Formats: sequence, C-alpha cells, structure tokens
Amino acid sequence: MYIVIAGGGKIGYYLIKTLQPYKHRITVIEPQRELCEKIANQLNISVVNGDGTSIEHLTESEVGKADIFIAVTGRDEENLIACQLAKRKFGVNRTIARVNNPKNITVFEKLGVDIAVSSTSIIADLIEQEVDYSGVRTLMKLKGGKITLSELVITPESGVINKKLKDLNIPKDFILISVIRDDAVIIPNGDTMLSEGDYIIAASSYTEQQELKEFFLG
Repeated sequence: MYIVIAGGGKIGYYLIKTLQPYKHRITVIEPQRELCEKIANQLNISVVNGDGTSIEHLTESEVGKADIFIAVTGRDEENLIACQLAKRKFGVNRTIARVNNPKNITVFEKLGVDIAVSSTSIIADLIEQEVDYSGVRTLMKLKGGKITLSELVITPESGVINKKLKDLNIPKDFILISVIRDDAVIIPNGDTMLSEGDYIIAASSYTEQQELKEFFLG
C-alpha cells in the first residue's frame, strides 16, 4: 500500500519502522527539517518538509494516491484537519488520527476520521479488561465502545441455573455468543441449560452491561 504519514516525531518514526518490513511505500510530512533529515537518512523513505494541514504539502506528498493517510502530530486539531483534507480534498479512502485527549475521539469520528486512536483510552481499556467486576469481565469494546463483549461466570446464587435458555426470556438486546463448560465450548440454542461454573460470553451495549450482570448473576 501507499501510506502518507503526517508527523515525524517519535510516534511517526517508530510507526514507519514498524510498517517498513511489510514493504509498504511510505511518505512522511514533517515541518522540522532536522527530523526530516533523520528520517530520510535512517529510514530511506520519501520525506516532505512541510505541514500536513497544507494543501501544497499534501499535494507534494501525492496524498491523492494514498491508500491510507495517518496523522500523528502532537496536536489534535492538526491531526483532525489533516485527515479531513486528505479525505475530502484528495479522496483518501482511509484516515487514521492520533488523539491525545480521549474526549476528542467521538468528535473526530463524527467529523469523518475513520479511526481515532488514543493511547490513554487503549491503556484504560486494557486495565478494565483485566479487572473482574463481581463476576463480569470486559473482553472487548466494539464500535467505539458502544458494544461490549463480556465474560460472566455463573455462580450458585444465579437464578438461571438448570434452566433452558428458551425459558429465560433473555432481553432482546443481549446476545449470548457461547457457553464454556470445563474445556468444551458450546454454541448455545434454546435447549441449552446453564450450570454453576459455566462461563458465558455475551454481547450487549456498554450501558446495559450492568443489566446483563443482574440478569445472569442476580
């Protein structure tokens, strides 16, 4: 693929090093001349000494031919503008932006950025995934955190033990994906019965995770 990256600081530099083994063609746009020289000499790729929010410098980097445009400068507003220009002015199909303030993720996505990445949010999510909230653990968040995959362990106090799923009247907003019993993975159907110690993998909206816990665990 042809990838254009706006920002040649530490994140941009190591992103290039990570991508290079995959044989992608990469161009970097970076305003600091010394960083441009370092990247050009050490990584042997095309470098444009300029601003990722400049039409002139985006044109010079041939961003219109890019498969992916990535903005990883240290300023959220610059990353947003650069991605918007790449998509709207040059027709880049896929844009990715670094977001320093996690609160800006939703704004970026609403304004057309395909993927907004916040290291703060990623770390927070990893911590949350490792914490068991009274029998419920978050495995993954999808669609910007709107959908949650949860793992629940059926306890002796649960009111669903020894009942068939078709008799439980599970709320329609919950999707039971699998039941793990000992070493067996069970694809559930209406006749599946739940037992103490079963692990349940279920999908729900993030706001309904507590309700999911109450339904299966009491």
